[in-house]
Amino acid sequence: MSENIISTVDDFKAYLRDNLSEKRYLHSLGVAETTEKVLLHYNCNNYVKTWNGFSAGEFCGLCHDIAREKGDKGLLEYCDSRGLEISQVERLSPVLVHGLVSAHMARSLCGDYPASWYRAVCEHTTGAAGMDQLSLALFIADFIEPGRRFLTDEDRKRYLSEDSIARCAYAILCDMMEHWKRKGYHDASENSVALKEDLENRIRSGE
Repeated sequence: MSENIISTVDDFKAYLRDNLSEKRYLHSLGVAETTEKVLLHYNCNNYVKTWNGFSAGEFCGLCHDIAREKGDKGLLEYCDSRGLEISQVERLSPVLVHGLVSAHMARSLCGDYPASWYRAVCEHTTGAAGMDQLSLALFIADFIEPGRRFLTDEDRKRYLSEDSIARCAYAILCDMMEHWKRKGYHDASENSVALKEDLENRIRSGE
C-alpha cells in the first residue's frame, strides 16, 4: 500500500534531501533537469508526459537513485523481501538493481505512477531492449548531467550532437561498456548487450 508521503515536486526534493547524501541529492536534481532537456533536444513526444502534477523527465530523474545508498546487502534484502525477481548477474553485482528498487520505492512513496515511467527508472543503469524515448532520455541524462566530473562540456556536446536519441544513447552505451571492461568492473549485463543490439537495429533502420 502506498504511503503517499510525496505529492509534489517540493515534497520529492525534501525527501531526497533528508534521505540521500548531498552528492547524490545534487546528482538527482541534475538528472531530473537534464532528462527534461534531452527530451526537448530530441523533440521527443512518444511518452506519457505528465501524471498527478509531475512531469515525466523530472519525476524519473528525481527518483532514479533513491535506493542507491542502501548498499549491496540492503538492495538484495529489499528485492527478496518483496519478491522482486533479479538475475544471477545482479545478485553478484547488486548495484545493478538499484533502479528496480528505486522504481518500486517510488510507488510506495508517490502512488501508482505510469508504468512507462516505472520502466524507465528500472532500466536506467544498464538499459534494456525496447527502451522508449523517456527511458533513453533518462539513461542519457544519468550519464551526462553536469555533476559528472569525468565528462567535459565538450564530451556532452559530442554526445548531444548525435542526430537521434537512439544514436546518442548508443554512443554512451558503447563508452560505458568499454569503461566497465577497462576498469575490470562487472561484465556487461544481458540487458546492456540487448540494448546495444536493439539500438544498432534502430540506427540501421534510420530511427
